[in-house]
Amino acid sequence: MATTRDLETYRRAVEEAVMALGRDDVGVGDVEAAEPGMVTVRFSRGRHAHTARIPLAALEQREEAYAVIMAALLALNKRTSLEALAKAAR
Repeated sequence: MATTRDLETYRRAVEEAVMALGRDDVGVGDVEAAEPGMVTVRFSRGRHAHTARIPLAALEQREEAYAVIMAALLALNKRTSLEALAKAAR
C-alpha cells in the first residue's frame, strides 16, 4: 500500500513530466493508489478533467513516464476537442 509520502513522490514525478512536455496548461490533481503497481492521476484543463491509470514502473524512467503521461494528456485533449466541436455544431 502506498503511503502519503509515496503518493506525493509520484505526484511530483507526474508534474515534472507534464512540465517537461511543455503542457503548462494542464493541472495535476489527485494521485491515489489503485491496484498494486498502479496509481490513478486526475488531470485537468479548464473545465475538463480526465483520470488516468499509470503504472508505477513507468514513473521510474523518464522516457517511459513521458510516454504514459502523453497518452493520458491525449485523452484529455480528445475530450476537450470533442466538446468544442459539439459546441460549434449547435
